[in-house]
Amino acid sequence: MRWLYFTYVLYWAAVALTTALATAGYYIVEPETLAKTINETASSPYEQRLLQSALDLLVVAVASYPALFYAAAAYGAVTAALAEVFDIYRTILYVAVAHVVLLFFAQVAQWHPVVQYLTKRRINWKRYVLWLVASLSLLGVLSL
Repeated sequence: MRWLYFTYVLYWAAVALTTALATAGYYIVEPETLAKTINETASSPYEQRLLQSALDLLVVAVASYPALFYAAAAYGAVTAALAEVFDIYRTILYVAVAHVVLLFFAQVAQWHPVVQYLTKRRINWKRYVLWLVASLSLLGVLSL
């Protein structure tokens, strides 16, 4: 559970850092580019949106915690840029969705076979596959 908390701390640290840099005039994610990308993504077919989301899951499924921390930082940077582009309600919705996605990704990382091996626990393939399938299902719904 501590890794999940660390993931959320990393997420909010990325939000704070990106916001501070944007206030100073240095954009990590350009708001205009983000708005254009979101509009293009919204008009793309469902399969393409699902594939983009599944690639995030694949990276976490392969690389475990390092990829989870990278995803948390990336989602945090995007959150700060979203706050500049869209209204507060859409940003709060994105924050809630990002937290749920990071929770699922943290479970995938926790039950990763290499992590289980390094912590000298029995590798539980059922839980790992369960969280992979649950994460893919969540991403499928979010890609609609």
